[in-house]
Amino acid sequence: MTTRIQRILDEVGAIAFPGVFDTLSARICQQCGYPMGFVSGYSVAATAIGEPDLGLLTQTEMIERARRIILSVSIPILVDADTGYGNPLNVHRTVRELIAAGAAGCFLEDQVWPKRCGHMRGKRVIAREEYVEKIRAAADARGASDFFIVARTDALATSGMDEAVARIEAARAAGADASFIEAPGSIEQLAEIGRRVP
Repeated sequence: MTTRIQRILDEVGAIAFPGVFDTLSARICQQCGYPMGFVSGYSVAATAIGEPDLGLLTQTEMIERARRIILSVSIPILVDADTGYGNPLNVHRTVRELIAAGAAGCFLEDQVWPKRCGHMRGKRVIAREEYVEKIRAAADARGASDFFIVARTDALATSGMDEAVARIEAARAAGADASFIEAPGSIEQLAEIGRRVP
């Protein structure tokens, strides 16, 4: 099945799309002509509880905010699902809840919970196989639903480029639709990511 997000990517190619954090920002995004939006965990943490992105938001808080945003616009919305809020069973539930809320997809990352904003020091990642099990759980929960899974890794900062690439390759094999290596530190690293991962 081709998802809404994949159709946009196939049509537009490389795309910049805004992070949104409430219904007003989502409507502005849509009115400005963006074909999709992204509910950013950092932005929701900042606007909902006035705190940095340190894993303070719960699954239910994030999904409820996403649900309100999704209902306010007609463009597809990706949602930051952080680490899935626990183990693979929690990931399965998170994906099912996001689908029920109308989300077009999610980002799912490999940090230890509670996580940190991707640009902060002190990040830690879970074992590669543990992360792959979370991606498998997300793909299983998705089933035949129109839901796009983005595998995000923070391993570049903790373990280097080779490990980050290996995690993305394993996540893609486990059912992720797209990949995101967080926080490259240079143009050269960004170019290497572009060469080595889809």
